[in-house]
Amino acid sequence: MTIRKQRRAGFSFVEAIFTIAIIGIMSSIVVAAISNASRDANRVMGRQQQASVQSALTAWVMGQMRVGTTAQFRSLENVRTTYNALSTSQARFNLLIPNASSPDPTLRAGFLDQTTADHFADYTTNANQLQTASLANAQQYLNLPDWQSGDFPHVDLVNQ
Repeated sequence: MTIRKQRRAGFSFVEAIFTIAIIGIMSSIVVAAISNASRDANRVMGRQQQASVQSALTAWVMGQMRVGTTAQFRSLENVRTTYNALSTSQARFNLLIPNASSPDPTLRAGFLDQTTADHFADYTTNANQLQTASLANAQQYLNLPDWQSGDFPHVDLVNQ
């Protein structure tokens, strides 16, 4: 005669605890990966915004080299003096946005599109820390420091 053991279907308590622990560990890895992906996306967007503002700043400098629509040129030193006379990043940033009341067609059109300028205006609360939604999420900001002699003006991406 054979004795059969009856086995119940399902998990034992220990197996259930291990399964729950493994699921918890795996879910924490997934959440961390998603969180890092979001932060990375915001950082990439911040770099793109830095590049856009840098490009606009370079175009502004080139636009300032010519006096209006005349054939006269300004010195780079003169343009740098104009730039450095503005003491905050926000004031320097305002040089790049369209100015509808300017008689100069280049300044009227601006060097940065109005939508981007408005987005910066919506999120910037500190005159020396230019912000957007993605920069705020990445805990970064843009800064337009003084233009040093022998250099070209640049846009800094700063971590808070």
